[in-house]
Amino acid sequence: MAAPPRSFAIPRWLARFSWPLSGFVLTTFFVFLGFPYELLAERLESQVEGATRMRVRIGELAPHLGFAGPGLAAREVLAAPEGGQTLVLQELVVRPAWSLAWLKGTPALHLDVESEIGQGDGVLTLGEFGGWQGDLREVRVETLPVDMLRSMSVEGLLYAAVDVHGAGAEAGGHWLGSIDFDLRDGSFAPPQAPIAVPFERLHGVLVFGDESFLEVRDVSLEGPMISGTIGGQIGHGPSPERRPLSLTIQFEVEDPAVGGMLGSAAGRGPNTLEVGGTVTNPVVKDR
Repeated sequence: MAAPPRSFAIPRWLARFSWPLSGFVLTTFFVFLGFPYELLAERLESQVEGATRMRVRIGELAPHLGFAGPGLAAREVLAAPEGGQTLVLQELVVRPAWSLAWLKGTPALHLDVESEIGQGDGVLTLGEFGGWQGDLREVRVETLPVDMLRSMSVEGLLYAAVDVHGAGAEAGGHWLGSIDFDLRDGSFAPPQAPIAVPFERLHGVLVFGDESFLEVRDVSLEGPMISGTIGGQIGHGPSPERRPLSLTIQFEVEDPAVGGMLGSAAGRGPNTLEVGGTVTNPVVKDR
């Protein structure tokens, strides 16, 4: 005759411990659900504005539970840089980041962004030396509030690995770090050009530093009508639109009509252009 199945009994010490633990978890959960998120939204707006110099407004803030821990889901977020176009983010999920920055007293938040203009995720650190480290995916570059992109009417889908942070108030508040970018299936139109020039890929590295606002490294353009490389610097200036340009563009054209738009020497093999002036008023010369 088979022995009856053995019953499983919870150890008495575990049963005693589980009751207060369950009460603590449930209490924390209901506090999490009933937190005054409107006040927290105002606090987050202020913190993000201080770290990024962007005006931020949160339409709705609600609790969010995920595998990486509890967080917040912000919806209909409006972000506007100084003098720039407002960006609309449909959903922004925020949670405390697993970062050593907390040990230095610097808040660090992990963000997951979903919007009509693209997606992204990464870690935002706050404070004087705050910044962003993360990835951008399928971002419509024409929607970004960047003066130089707008002056050249650049379009396309942007993929980028971003690692930038503030240099601090004593250093003038500029950015330090790099952006490794890949812009695909787009076009650009130089000032006063009658048509936009399509390209298949524009990729390279942009470095923010102390010596110059932006250093352009290993930037290559690949396309059916034109291909080439771009290098040089964008200097620090009294305002964003007055930052000086010092760029060298080397290119070859396949279509004579495109060559006519880019300079008198274009269309006769390799060409070199020097770009000076400022971000909003570039001056192009043949070399």
